[in-house]
Amino acid sequence: MNLLQPSSDAPIAIRSAVDQGWRAYRRSAGVLSGFTLLAGGLNLLAQLGFRQAAAGLFTPAGDPVPTALLGAGAALLAWGVSGLWLLVGLLRGAAAALQGERLRLAQLLRPDWPAMGRSLGTLTLIALVLWGVRELADATSALLILLQPLLAPLPLVARLAVLIYLAADQVLCLPITVLGGAMPLAAVQSGRRAIDPHWPQALGLLLVVSLMLLAGVLLLLAGLVVALPLALCTLTAAYGQLFGRPGNSLAR
Repeated sequence: MNLLQPSSDAPIAIRSAVDQGWRAYRRSAGVLSGFTLLAGGLNLLAQLGFRQAAAGLFTPAGDPVPTALLGAGAALLAWGVSGLWLLVGLLRGAAAALQGERLRLAQLLRPDWPAMGRSLGTLTLIALVLWGVRELADATSALLILLQPLLAPLPLVARLAVLIYLAADQVLCLPITVLGGAMPLAAVQSGRRAIDPHWPQALGLLLVVSLMLLAGVLLLLAGLVVALPLALCTLTAAYGQLFGRPGNSLAR
């Protein structure tokens, strides 16, 4: 398993990453936001389709409805594919914009299936780890309730601490996967190796990116067409600080 090696021991410069991300976004704002609107709109339609299909999965007698099952499965697949298409396309676009290129929408519309597959694996792996942490904390808490009720909240506090640690530790997992070409396990381990020495800065970066996305959500979701590409441009700039400036994957 080949791990991605950091090219610098310097910590993440958050202010510089935000400035570089903003300049990259501004260079091709129309393309990045337009692609976000298109792919994000398809993702939202898929969510709505799944909800509608899921509401009619069973008859009043409890029998499954085959057409509804098929519709729900198709909507779920469309939701997953469109979400991966959106994230991978924006990361590839961010890398090209950081190189100074002015993007064209057609470049982002072309799916990168291998990168999407790797991203799915990385996100699945992280989700499984988070699920395991939650289940372990809940089981430990239930046991302590029986043995010593006063200590029951401790596993839940520990779970929160571990979740925060993992969220910051893997803040660059998607750029490592998409731009670095790392497979899921290698991406997670590469992120941990690069981030652990600079974990406080990674936590700060996570907070900044989270605030960007929160601001987009608070603007009636319309702000996400700006906030999401800007956040991913910032993450890509931070990735470049640790691992070197990524090549232009849109040219491949």
